[in-house]
Amino acid sequence: MKAVVVIPKKVGVEVKDVDIKEPLGKGQVRVKTLYTGICGTDRGIVNAKITFAYPQNGFNFLILGHEGLGIVEEVGEGVKTLKKGDYVVPVVRRGCGVCLNCKIGRQDFCETGKFVEAGIRGKNGFMREEFVDDELWLVKVPDSLKDYAVLTEPLSNVVKAIDELLFVQRRMVWTCEDSTFECRNAVIIGSGPIGTFFSLLLTTLGFNVYIVNRRDPNPTEAYIAQRIGATFINSSREKDKIPEADLIVDTSGYPSAFIPLLPKMKHNSALVLFGTVGGEKDEITSDLITSIVEKNILIVGSVNASKKDFEGALNYLSIWKDRYRDVLDKIITSRVPVEKAPEVLLRKPSGEIKTVIQWQ
Repeated sequence: MKAVVVIPKKVGVEVKDVDIKEPLGKGQVRVKTLYTGICGTDRGIVNAKITFAYPQNGFNFLILGHEGLGIVEEVGEGVKTLKKGDYVVPVVRRGCGVCLNCKIGRQDFCETGKFVEAGIRGKNGFMREEFVDDELWLVKVPDSLKDYAVLTEPLSNVVKAIDELLFVQRRMVWTCEDSTFECRNAVIIGSGPIGTFFSLLLTTLGFNVYIVNRRDPNPTEAYIAQRIGATFINSSREKDKIPEADLIVDTSGYPSAFIPLLPKMKHNSALVLFGTVGGEKDEITSDLITSIVEKNILIVGSVNASKKDFEGALNYLSIWKDRYRDVLDKIITSRVPVEKAPEVLLRKPSGEIKTVIQWQ
C-alpha cells in the first residue's frame, strides 16, 4: 500500500509502499482514501519543528495525514449506519479511555493528555491508499458534499472554538438590540485556511469581520474577503484602520501579531487563541494586564474537535455550497497527485490556502 511516511523529529518525507495488514474487525470499516488535506501541522512534522509527534506502537515511522475524505469499501460485522459506497471523514483524536471527557466522546477536552491523534502522535494517519477504522470514529458525508468534505476536519476545529466562545460569552448579553451580532466587530489575525474559515463562519453569524495580515492580500484572499463582505487590512501600514474589537481571533500563533492589538479590545470582549508556533517572544506589561482585568476581557485557548463538531462543519459546508460555492472552490487552491506530496509538504506553494492530495 502506498503511503506518505515520516520519521518524527527528523526532517524529510517520502511516498513509499508499506506492508500493513489491517483485518476487518467487528464494528469496523475499510475506507479507500480519496483526498487528504495538508496543513501547518503536517509541515511542522515534516520539517521537524513539531516535537510531540511520535509513531504508533510497533512502528518506527509515522504515516502522515489527519485531514481525510474516503469512501467505504467494506463493512465488518456489527456496523450499523455505514454501507459500501458511503463517503466518510475520520475523526482525528482518539481518547485516553480513562477520563470522563474521553469516555463521553469529548476527547478534545482530554484531562490526562494520553490521547492519540491520527497522523500526528501515536496513530498512523490517512495519507495512504486505504485504512481500517471503527465506525464510531467515522462521520458520514452527504454525497452532495463530496467535492468539499476534505475541508471538514480543519473547519471542525473552528466550529468547536466558536461554540466555546458563544457558550462562555453567555456570562452577559452579547447580542445587539435586534438580537443579532450585526453590531459586533470580529478581527481575524491570519488569512490561511483557519483564518478564512473563522471569517466565513463569523460573517455567517452576522459579525462585521476584519481580516488582518502583515501584507497585502493575494488575489485569492482579496476575492474571498470581498465576496463574503469582510475587510482585509495590511497591519504593517494600515493598523489605524483596525476598529475597536468585540472579538479578536489569532490564528498565527505569533504574540507580536495579537498583543499590539489588545488595546483595541472593547469592554466584555473576547480573545480566542488558536494558532501555535514556537520561539517568538513579546512583552505583556502590567498596564496591559490591568486593561484586560478592568475590561472583563475573556481569553480562550482552543484546539481539536469532537465528532459533533465534524457534523457541525458539514452543516456549514452544506450552507456555503449554495451561498459561497465559488469561495469553497478558491479555498482549495490546488489538488496534487500523491507523487508530488513530498514537494508540497516540505514547502508551502505560493498563494496557497489549502493544498489537497488526490489519491484516486
